[in-house]
Amino acid sequence: MTRNHTKRFHGASAAAIILGFLFLTESAAFAGGLDWLRHPDRCEVRAGYGWQYTNNSRPNNFQIISLLPSVAYPLTDDIGPAWIRGRFEWNPELNLALFTHPYVRPLFGATLLQFHYGLEPKGRWSPYLLAGAGVLRADINRRETRSRVNFNLQAGIGVGYAISERTSLLFEYRHTHISNAGLDEDNSGLNTHTFLAGVSIRN
Repeated sequence: MTRNHTKRFHGASAAAIILGFLFLTESAAFAGGLDWLRHPDRCEVRAGYGWQYTNNSRPNNFQIISLLPSVAYPLTDDIGPAWIRGRFEWNPELNLALFTHPYVRPLFGATLLQFHYGLEPKGRWSPYLLAGAGVLRADINRRETRSRVNFNLQAGIGVGYAISERTSLLFEYRHTHISNAGLDEDNSGLNTHTFLAGVSIRN
């Protein structure tokens, strides 16, 4: 398979995965009615700062500021043994970000395949885990990725602190990987530490 064919194959595969997920989501929505999509369990927004920590052979000190609005839909009731009892949720998220170093450039996209596991509250504290994958548009144009279409994989750990019956403050750490999945020959990718704070409002 030639290099151009390989790029087309990876691009077509990524597009097929995304379109397939959207098709299944829309099919489920129409089959069960759209009402559940209009009424998420809660709405959240996070903001924070991240920096790249790899590629020591060519330090570039990528830095990024992120704004991440999201919604959460329960997928299960509480499950698991008492010490890790909690529930899974679908947690789609928009990614609105800005590279601030080594240049100033926007990044935006959506992490549709994101899932959240929230443990039962411990007093006012509610620990959680999340993991997701999505699509980004970012004009990085460096060895890390020269493709404008990129993909993100991320995992995070955080905690909510209830300040009222419906509202919680969020504090979170994430590891995020951005790369183009072979759409371009330059694809060493970006790996970042990201620290976020936000608010969660239950409907």
